[in-house]
Amino acid sequence: MPPIIQLEKVNFWYDRGKPAEVWAIQNVSIDIQHGEYVAFFGPSGCGKTSLLYAISGIEQPQGGKVVVSEKDISRLSPNELAKYRQDGIGIVFQGFNLLPSLTILANVALPMAFLGVRPRERDKKAAVLLDRLAIKHLANRYPHELSGGQQQRVGIARALANDPPIIVADEPLGNLDSENANKVLEFLKELNEKDGRTIVMVTHEAWSLRDAKRVFFMRDGKILKSEETHKRPELAKSITEHLFQELITPLSTEGGLSLSPLSPSGAGPGYIPSPGLVAQTLSVILLRGYSPEEVQRFRKFLQERFEDKLTAGQFRYKLDQSLREGGVGLWAQKARNLGEYVEKIISERHHIQSFYKRLAEHHEASLQSETEDLRVWMLEEYEGKIGAAQRKHLDLLIQDRIRGKITPEMFRERLHAPTRRAGAGISFRAAQHASERMETILEGSGAPPLPPPAENPPPKNDSDSKNEPIKIYEEQKK
Repeated sequence: MPPIIQLEKVNFWYDRGKPAEVWAIQNVSIDIQHGEYVAFFGPSGCGKTSLLYAISGIEQPQGGKVVVSEKDISRLSPNELAKYRQDGIGIVFQGFNLLPSLTILANVALPMAFLGVRPRERDKKAAVLLDRLAIKHLANRYPHELSGGQQQRVGIARALANDPPIIVADEPLGNLDSENANKVLEFLKELNEKDGRTIVMVTHEAWSLRDAKRVFFMRDGKILKSEETHKRPELAKSITEHLFQELITPLSTEGGLSLSPLSPSGAGPGYIPSPGLVAQTLSVILLRGYSPEEVQRFRKFLQERFEDKLTAGQFRYKLDQSLREGGVGLWAQKARNLGEYVEKIISERHHIQSFYKRLAEHHEASLQSETEDLRVWMLEEYEGKIGAAQRKHLDLLIQDRIRGKITPEMFRERLHAPTRRAGAGISFRAAQHASERMETILEGSGAPPLPPPAENPPPKNDSDSKNEPIKIYEEQKK
């Protein structure tokens, strides 16, 4: 059977021949098979959304071929292209794109109207789709009356209205909290595994790749490489390192930054990174999905804030100031939120430094009150409930990390591991975020070196050792 999607030397420019010309897609050739779940992964501006629009027929490439279901969609007439977008492919947008004047049922039924389906039949099918997504009770409400997660599920139902074989999702989790994001991911997985639909997702969030069978890494409009996740069960753990080392670091070094080979997972024993490297790592975390220029500007001002060369007010002003005027170009609310977040980090880093002074004088000093403060800081955005056993394990993990007894990777894994395995039992995404928060205040704060590995480590069951990566990966997928 031929691939359901074939791209052959596809090229696409915006404003070609003008001073603002952008080469969005560069000589991309890939095949996607029937029933695959693939993802295009990379920072903002790398061309992944342009590629999605080319597959969807929203944009026409200026070079190469896009063949879907054995039809070259660049050769379709306007009417044929409109029909292809109606029943050949379903599109899930980040911004929901629901019509505010229509009820939820009418929004889902609308695509069927363009195919001439009778009102009673399309309302009946729309109700079935809403029921499948557990939002049938919202059928008569309007979009503004729904939460972001509910609106995104309506968007998925609408994409399924004409029963397309392909679903494309453009940053479908970008406006959702962790609970609703997980629900959307679970449903995309169900559409792929139970319905046999081909799923094509675009994302810049590493954790959202957990169910993709194949990942295409993109930068500067090119496919750098692809990974089949079943051949690399540890890919779900290491994907953030891929982002830093292969997507962000090359962009940063091209911009003249001098970076150590440090990845977000940490460095060797006793290593204390410079303020510039701490700012670089933190800028990658806080500005995921932004352009390289925006990330570099943010890194520069963040380093100056860490070094007290900018006041808190000056730092926020630089974030809000346009790129043309020398700032980062974030909108005012985003600049204010990031400014407040950075001030919290600076405050927590000062606390950590005082902890280490105490530890230097009294190695076994109690850190209980500081641990509780750090737990609150780490889980500030966590919406789940934390039981007594989880709190106990969290506090022990935090103290071990402060004392340098465990690595960042071990800390992150134990946050997600179940309590029966001495873990904290929080979700994979929450563990990633909490770990990132912890590392932003530990890096460069005078953390004690990690102890050397034991010369005679305790024996480990061979079968457990062989299956450990798979066990961790399976847990992360849950």
